Amino acid sequence: MVVVLDFLWGMLVQMGNVLGVQLLNFAVLWQLLPIYTTWFATLFITKGKEYEDEANRFLNGFAVLWVGFQLGEYIIQNFFTDPLIIWKLFFVILLFVYAVFIMRLVLQGKKITKYIARIGEISAINVAAMLLIQDILIITDITQFFQMLLAFIIIYATIDLIMTLLTKYLWKRIGKPITKEIPAAVPAPAPTTAPARPPRYERITTYPPRRPVTPQARTPISRPVPPAYRRAVPPARTPTIPPPITIKKPVKPLKP
Repeated sequence: MVVVLDFLWGMLVQMGNVLGVQLLNFAVLWQLLPIYTTWFATLFITKGKEYEDEANRFLNGFAVLWVGFQLGEYIIQNFFTDPLIIWKLFFVILLFVYAVFIMRLVLQGKKITKYIARIGEISAINVAAMLLIQDILIITDITQFFQMLLAFIIIYATIDLIMTLLTKYLWKRIGKPITKEIPAAVPAPAPTTAPARPPRYERITTYPPRRPVTPQARTPISRPVPPAYRRAVPPARTPTIPPPITIKKPVKPLKP
């Protein structure tokens, strides 16, 4: 029983260390601020993990890759001064492998990325790597390792739950368009008094209905035919009189 209480007390102490080293040290908070802002922005865009798609999971893997590059710079600067540099280099390589593995599974369309590439888990891994590899938090024995592990799980599960509920609340408040409800029109009651009398003199103008007017047929007009289209009259022919026919007959002599 005493061992369990000591373990729980040590876990509470580690939870205080994890929170205190971030809130009381501005330099550490400035390094971790992009991780927290990306965490909240992703939850807000996906409406509290309801619409987290493959593009978000691919970017989560790329975020782990970017943290690995930042820690690789720390490894290069402290390669000959840090006694645990080999172990830290091993964990940085694991970060690179994990990031590439996530992005590859996302490109292949594997459904397991819904559970290993969510923004909450990725952000917790990035924060833990930044704090532990840079010696901001130091682990001395195996008991402290498990206490630190449970402290990280409890703290960042709580932060993820709070951010998810907050984003869902914000979407309920501002996610819907602001519309004013207009009550349904109520029919007017029937008049109980007599209708008003029309004026005594009222000008009423009525027009007869229009009837379609058909134009009358026009009589054809005789026009003189122009000379160009006038038919030429042939000249009159004069009758030809044949010449008289003379017949020569023998003349008989007269008798004496």
